[in-house]
Amino acid sequence: MSLSLGSDSDVQGLVSAFDWDDANGSGVDLVPSAALADADVVQTRIESGYGVIGVVVDTDGAGPVAIPAGDTVVATLKIQCGDGPDASTTAVNFQDGSYATVDGGPALDNIIVVDGQSVGADDGLGLNSGSFSCTPPPQRMSIQNGGNVGDSVEGSARVLLSAHSAVEGFVTAVCHGAGITLDSISVGADAAAADFSTEEISEAGGALGVVMDLEDPVANPPVIGPGDGLHIASYNYTCDNSDDTVVVPLTLCDGVLGDPAKDNLIVQGGLSIGAADGLILEDGTFTCSPVVIVIPPENCNNGIDDDEDGLVDADDPNCATTFLCQARGGGEIVGGYGASIEICFAIFNPEDNAVGHGQPDHLQGFSMAVTFDSVLTAQENLDTSGTILEALGAEFVNMQVDNDDDDGDGRELIIGVLIDALPPFDGNAIPPLSTPQAMGYVTFDIVDDSALCGTTVDINFTDGINGVGRVPIKNLVSAENQSRSPSLRSCSISIFGDEFFFRGDCNFSLMGTMAVDIADAASVIAYLFLPGAWQFQPGCLDACDANDDGRVDLADSVTILQYLFQDGMQPPAPGPGWDKDTQTGTPAGRDPTDDQLDCVLGASCDLVDWQ
Repeated sequence: MSLSLGSDSDVQGLVSAFDWDDANGSGVDLVPSAALADADVVQTRIESGYGVIGVVVDTDGAGPVAIPAGDTVVATLKIQCGDGPDASTTAVNFQDGSYATVDGGPALDNIIVVDGQSVGADDGLGLNSGSFSCTPPPQRMSIQNGGNVGDSVEGSARVLLSAHSAVEGFVTAVCHGAGITLDSISVGADAAAADFSTEEISEAGGALGVVMDLEDPVANPPVIGPGDGLHIASYNYTCDNSDDTVVVPLTLCDGVLGDPAKDNLIVQGGLSIGAADGLILEDGTFTCSPVVIVIPPENCNNGIDDDEDGLVDADDPNCATTFLCQARGGGEIVGGYGASIEICFAIFNPEDNAVGHGQPDHLQGFSMAVTFDSVLTAQENLDTSGTILEALGAEFVNMQVDNDDDDGDGRELIIGVLIDALPPFDGNAIPPLSTPQAMGYVTFDIVDDSALCGTTVDINFTDGINGVGRVPIKNLVSAENQSRSPSLRSCSISIFGDEFFFRGDCNFSLMGTMAVDIADAASVIAYLFLPGAWQFQPGCLDACDANDDGRVDLADSVTILQYLFQDGMQPPAPGPGWDKDTQTGTPAGRDPTDDQLDCVLGASCDLVDWQ
């Protein structure tokens, strides 16, 4: 779908946010058009059911300053249709105040910026919705590659089904090549409610027949699906040779196995659907690998050579992986009493190519176990936006929080992550990380007590805690299918106090008469539109609200640039440090305007005396 802009004036910037029912289609991409090729800032976000784009044409005074008046295609929205059995047409509607370009950012309205002013729906901006149409996808039966694991010569290969409507029964017939023996066939998890199943096994392979409802008819008989990657059968094999790697073909073969010979098929609406009826059959393999002898992992903090490689604790390359907590973007962690502070939990995992040593530089997952001071309350949300977990599409991410001081074990937080947890299992993992990379952000609320000003409170990685569960959890990473102990680097929060600022001083430089400069305009843009580590997190949103309209948006960046370089409007009090009319300095102060913005960074214990 095309996102288009029509305007009778030049447009200096825009924000567009829109959504749709993702039951019928999931967002895949939002591609800026060639008309935005020379824009200084173009930030897009695409999620399952919504999209956002923000554009600032000119931030440096070089090149084009606006999108010319007229009709312009701004971007192309790409949507992946769902797996439903029916054709559908779905509306795409503009939404104000619902979505941000990044998690944690402000919810944005649909606006254009004309002559430095925001123009939204309330100002006459027309918002014309659209729609997309989808048709049913093909159905397929596929073999997921399998193999033996670790020190066992046995393993399984799963048969998966993608179906756009309910399946009442099925037959699978899998032939295998030389090098393995078929021991048994079991019904998969998504067909576990079947009333009847039967298997036929021979030297060439095996067939499985399943009927979901064979007993007395019921009002809601068991069925499979609809859905994608449904696990309907497991073929369980033993490798004939445990010394060499052998890849054995597995084939969904029609008319070969069983008596009478069976075809691969599914039953829908009482009708058999096989390859001749459009059912796609996809073959796979079973890999027999040499048996692996399991070596104990190195504990990085006990002074013992656990893995018997001659290296102990920090001298062992397996201990190079480090857990740490820090402020977003690094640096000292500071927060005001009575306020909230975001803590980044990160991993440093350098590449390890040492000959003869383990290679723990590709992490399948990890568990973090954290304790924290009772003056902190952890919010029960792990924000992975902009992190490597979001980029990799981590399939299992879980956090549990214990804020109870009276349960005998203090306040605790546990994070569990497994990158590749759902079919199709493709071995995805966290790659080597040459610098600490954020895994997620947790917001902590600080008790509103002025006695805390100037103190520090600790957040510690602590083994053996149970959070709100009953199983002790250690700080571990999983690499090469083994658990390994990382080095641990805890952190602390320095607590401050009150709220003074200069209007327009978004990066909170507090440089008096020169508090507001071009870096503040850049900070507003980085807060609104840049992702991940590039996103700026203002410690004082009030200071970023340069035009004092109670919100932070593109117009504030334009206000700062016009004030500095085009003799534009002076940001209202407090500040901005320099009065153009009187040519005198203006002081920092509290916000005289009642709005929803705060200024946590202005809460220094010494700032009142400084002022």
